[in-house]
Amino acid sequence: MKFCVFGAGAVGGFVGGMVARTSSEVSLVARGDHLTALKKNGLRVVTPDEEFTVTPPATDDPAELGVQDVVFLSAKAHALTAAAEAMRPLIGPDTIIVSAQNGIPFWYFHAHGGQLDGHTLQTVDPGSRIAGTIGCERVIGCVITSSNTVVEPGVVRNIGNRIFAIGEPDGTLSPRLNDIAEILTEAGLDAPTTPAIRSEVWVKMWGNVSFSPMAALTMSKLGPLVERDDLQRLGVSIMEEVQAVGEALGVPFHQKIADRVEGTRKVSGHKTSILQDLEAGRPMEVDGITGAVVELGRLTGVETPMIDLTYALLRQRAREAGLYPEIGFDPLALPDA
Repeated sequence: MKFCVFGAGAVGGFVGGMVARTSSEVSLVARGDHLTALKKNGLRVVTPDEEFTVTPPATDDPAELGVQDVVFLSAKAHALTAAAEAMRPLIGPDTIIVSAQNGIPFWYFHAHGGQLDGHTLQTVDPGSRIAGTIGCERVIGCVITSSNTVVEPGVVRNIGNRIFAIGEPDGTLSPRLNDIAEILTEAGLDAPTTPAIRSEVWVKMWGNVSFSPMAALTMSKLGPLVERDDLQRLGVSIMEEVQAVGEALGVPFHQKIADRVEGTRKVSGHKTSILQDLEAGRPMEVDGITGAVVELGRLTGVETPMIDLTYALLRQRAREAGLYPEIGFDPLALPDA
């Protein structure tokens, strides 16, 4: 099984490193100093239980790798338009794309049913260029609960959790879904399959839209955001708005906000990925996560005042740092449904 990780940074590097110890033929697509280190020294993976090094092929030119059976797509949401075009040499008629982005995924309304079936969110996929290039029919959704960081070029640390929930957009428990679950499970990852992957998306959105932006705005690890009453109340208010938008789209929430807050408390020492990007001078994920909920709120007629405020502040924070990928679209300017 040819298994390529496109975007082998913190999360992708961890997945690629773990899968590289299985029977799958793993390759990595990366860039910059990280790629240089991967080529020179291999990929070192550090977990709470072990440390090991693997040496899969690594490149910034997918054409060197050819058609793959599976592409684990872990590039950031704002990079997907360029990534989709670069991925063309990896994609054959039967290639499976495991889409593992934070936020609302580009395939969200594919096989969704209902009034918005086939709709494209402009905050996520401007002009439908990502879906048009990759093809939503080849996608399996993946929602990640796993804290990882690039300690230094070529070295990835797993801080806690290794859950990679996967599901088909149409809700079927297909043979190809089971095949991906087997690959990830063989690698030592938790890969539950679900007929309701969108519910998993929205449960993760609770944190993505609340504590992650708050962390970037305050330059704080997660601990103070859940331990200080004033900040926790703000986070909970944002989560309540996120849930209202999700439920307006017909999504059931099988967890409680209080449980999500307690889960965040357990990784209180973690820096969210958007804060890591800000500190490292990398483009920040703003629109595909927070902006997407603003856009969905307008589509569904659900008011999102705290999310609107957080989005406006986060967008300006990213602009001031020169790290905001402009998309030429402002969901705050949309009229209510």
